[in-house]
Amino acid sequence: MSNTYNAAAIEVLSGLDPVRKRPGMYTDTTRPNHLVQEVVDNSVDEAVAGHASNMEVVLYKDGSVKVQDDGRGMPVDMHPEQNMPGVEVILTQLHAGGKFSNKNYQFSGGLHGVGVSVVNALSKQLDIEIKRNGKVYQMQFANGEKQTELSETGSVGKLNTGSMVHFLPDASYFDSNKISLIKLKHVLRAKAVLCPGLKISLSVEQTDEAWEWYYQNGLEEYLLDRVGNVEFYPVEPFMGNMSADHEAVEWGIVWTTEFLPENITESYVNLVPTAQGGTHVNGLRAGLTEAMRE
Repeated sequence: MSNTYNAAAIEVLSGLDPVRKRPGMYTDTTRPNHLVQEVVDNSVDEAVAGHASNMEVVLYKDGSVKVQDDGRGMPVDMHPEQNMPGVEVILTQLHAGGKFSNKNYQFSGGLHGVGVSVVNALSKQLDIEIKRNGKVYQMQFANGEKQTELSETGSVGKLNTGSMVHFLPDASYFDSNKISLIKLKHVLRAKAVLCPGLKISLSVEQTDEAWEWYYQNGLEEYLLDRVGNVEFYPVEPFMGNMSADHEAVEWGIVWTTEFLPENITESYVNLVPTAQGGTHVNGLRAGLTEAMRE
């Protein structure tokens, strides 16, 4: 350690270096689950915006993960200021994305402008394939660094669009490099619930297991599924929703007649779980309490 502290001692980290230096500031380093969730959130945002109806997640034997959707596909045209394709900006620059305003997405989850670039920074390898404008584009990265330029590799029908991200998390950044299947299944199921009409599939290569979630009635169907055969009141669940120009809220509540071994209280903001609750949960509880007192 040097006793000299002057301007020369100030480090300026650029690109994805801050993520690799302090990964815990950007993601949960217990397991790579949060990396998967960031890519999933991008696909779900496409569905919420009305541009995607299918998402596929695959866990491979080598520890890599593939997330594929049928959304619009990440932008492949040149960014007017960065002088590189839009997808390269998204994957290599922190605080770059299309979700800071509501021009492209009214509601969106994940770390705005950070999420997928963090996945790239903390992955040994990341391959991306984009179907857009009747063409197929591919690009490869390793340890966050570009390995190949974005190239056109084929053609498809103009209605065949979407993005595919295949990445291998770098185990050196995590306490365990094994993805928690239980947690991932819960997240994917919740996404399907909160985005009615979105079909989500998950498959595990090593065990040959597969699951699929699709909810037409969303929250109510999920709530009844979670309660199971336990008696509850009211007979018709207390469901409600409200919306404004820039906000929307939906809720579902039942009271069970017996103790449940597992708490079914769940809350989300922009389709992202809020495990610690929040003002949205507190407001609902306060409103219910006041209504019952009256």
